[in-house]
Formats: sequence, C-alpha cells, structure tokens
Amino acid sequence: MESIQQQLNENSTIKNEFKFGKIHRILFVTSIIIICAIGFIGSDIYLPSLPAIAEFYNKDAIWSQSTMTVFLITMAIFQIFSGSLSDRFGRKRVLFICMIIFMLASVGCFFSSSIYELLFFRILQAIGACGGMSIGQAIVADLFNAQDMARILSITIPLVAFSPAIAPVLGGHIQTHFNWQSNFLVLAIYGGIIIFILMTPIIPNIKNKTIKNSTFDFAAFLKIIFDKRFFGYALFMMASNATYFSFVAACPFLLNKFGYSPATVGYAFCAASFPYMFASFLGRKLSFSMTSNQIIFTGISVNIIGGLALLIMYLFNWQHLLALMIPVFIITIGNGLLMPFSSANAISLFPNNAGLVTGTLGSLQLTAAGIGTVAMGFVENGTLLPLGLFDFFVSLSAFLYFLIVFKLFALKRE
Repeated sequence: MESIQQQLNENSTIKNEFKFGKIHRILFVTSIIIICAIGFIGSDIYLPSLPAIAEFYNKDAIWSQSTMTVFLITMAIFQIFSGSLSDRFGRKRVLFICMIIFMLASVGCFFSSSIYELLFFRILQAIGACGGMSIGQAIVADLFNAQDMARILSITIPLVAFSPAIAPVLGGHIQTHFNWQSNFLVLAIYGGIIIFILMTPIIPNIKNKTIKNSTFDFAAFLKIIFDKRFFGYALFMMASNATYFSFVAACPFLLNKFGYSPATVGYAFCAASFPYMFASFLGRKLSFSMTSNQIIFTGISVNIIGGLALLIMYLFNWQHLLALMIPVFIITIGNGLLMPFSSANAISLFPNNAGLVTGTLGSLQLTAAGIGTVAMGFVENGTLLPLGLFDFFVSLSAFLYFLIVFKLFALKRE
C-alpha cells in the first residue's frame, strides 16, 4: 500500500485539478485494478471446467473450447468501439452500461441449457468485459500526465496480469466445491462490485473536452494507427503478448511430455506472473534514472536473451520444469519492463482519444495473443525448439524494428 501512496503523491501532476486524499488514492488504484482485470478473469476463471462443460452438454471438447475462442475474438473487436464510445459519452457512463451487460450475460451463462446459449451469452459477456479493459486505462490517462501515468500503470498492469494466474485456481476450487456454473455466478457478482464502485466517488467524473459527433471516429482511428510512434509502441506490446501466449499454448504439452501433472501446469502459470510483477516495479524505479524508451529497449533485449535461453535448453536436451521456466522467467521480466511504458507512451500521444487508443491497443494485444497461440498449435512438437525459435525471432524482430525504424523515423519527431 505504501508504494501506491508514493506513486500518487501530492506532487504528481494531476489533470482536471482533481486532488486525491490518502485513502482515496489507495481506493482509486485498487478500483482501476479490479476494473481492468475483468477481461482476464472472465476469460480464465472457468478454464478448469472446460471438460465438465463438454460432458454436461454432451459435446466434443472443441465446443467447450469455442466458448473461450468467441470470448477473445469478441473482445478483440469491441475493445476499439468501447474505448471510442467512452471518448464521446464519458468513461463512467459507458463502463456502467458495459458492466450491466457483463453481469446479465454472466447470469445467462449460469442458466444456459445448451452450448449454443452459452456461446451466445459468452459473446455478450465479452462485449461487457472489453469496456473494463480499455476504459480503465483511459481513466488513468484522463487524470495523470505521461510520466505519472507510466508509474501508476507499472503498479496496475502487473497486478492485472497476475489475475489470469489466479483465476483458474479459483475456478477449479469453485467447481470442486459447487459446480462449473457457479463460476459464472461469481463473475456476475464481480460485475456487480464494479457497478457499486462506479456509483461511488472513488472514480472521478471526467468530461472529455473534445467530444465527437460520431460514436466511432474513423479519422482519429486512422491517425492513431498510422502514427509511427504509436505503431512502434503497439508492435512492442504485440511482440510481448505473442511471446507470452506462445508459452501459454505450449506449456501444458511440454510439461506433460516432461512427465509433470496438470496441477503443476497451473502452478507454472502462476509462477510466471511473479517475474512480470517484479520487472514492472523495477521499471518504476528505473524511470527516475532512465527514459521510458530506454526501459522499453531494455525489455526487448531481455526478451531476446529469454528466447536464446530456450534454444540452449533444447540443444542440451534438458527436459525439466526449470528448463522451461527459467527462460520464461527471463522473457516475462522483459515483458514487465516494456509493457507499462509502451502502453503509457502510446496513450499519451493522443490524450483526447485515450479511450480509442486503449481500445485499439487492447485489440492488437489480443490479436497478437491469438497469433502466438495458433502458431504453437501448428508447430508444437513436444520439445522446446518451436517455442524457442518463435520467441527468439519475434523478440529479434522487435529489437531490429526499434533500432532501424522506430529510433530513426519515429523518435526523431519527439
């Protein structure tokens, strides 16, 4: 809690002349974490229940897996629109509507009598969840300047990133003690908690001074996408997501080949979150002596080392839990350094379209996550080689882009 207080100290540059008291500071950051985590928790809490869902509806496993697929695809599409809508109609208003949709859809999932109903309500659930993922960061952008925003996001992003590790563990216990449907009842309660937060003054009411006449500003979207600096930051975040989700896709198969139980797989996911959190807090400390772009470049460089480590483990034929996790820890450290600062820098480029920017970033990250997952699905062979090659070349591509394109043609505009 002390670190949160330090991050939101009285000397921080706060837009719109809002002043945070000591308790308010803690409640604000905690609320942002809860809001931003809803997408990850909504997608991951019921993962241990996928076999039970297939059995309940007497369907093949691919049907229960598709409830995850449609959720991610829907979030990737609608994040852009939810962010843009919040730019026009206000953050809290749009987020409130999104949470109503999420809560009702979660109840619908709970009562679904067929897999088709469950798929339908999962789509609605994702539409509601994407509002939290994009608007939460936009609220921070409304209140703080770029430097303070980066430091705050270095607290919120790693804690939000930890939610996918905790959610399946929680969901597994819920199914064990109740049933798989109860996971969706918990999600409905989660949405209700956010609605309660929005009804309190914890999140200040922010009015965008440049309200647009349309619900989706296509001209602004094109300007954002074709901005060289934004494209660079988005590319670095996409590379980060692709490397992590390639691990997510490959980990169960690799550890099964190495002789480990499914329970160990869950703990491996959980363990991978801690280096990310450490690196994000380290990045906050480094921000006082290094520029944000230097920290981003450091993170990309660390990712290359992680990819090389995977290849070295393969060459020595080390088929052990640590042979996978040590390189992955290195990669997640790199991700923890570059993600918060890439996000903050990208958002700060277009302060009047922060919702659209965060929505676009979220959509691109989910797209990259899908690429990493699909890539491993095609090339996974029970060894560390495909994962090592994928992570190394993705990180190397980001590294070369930074040096050859981003540094020469984008940063020179600053």
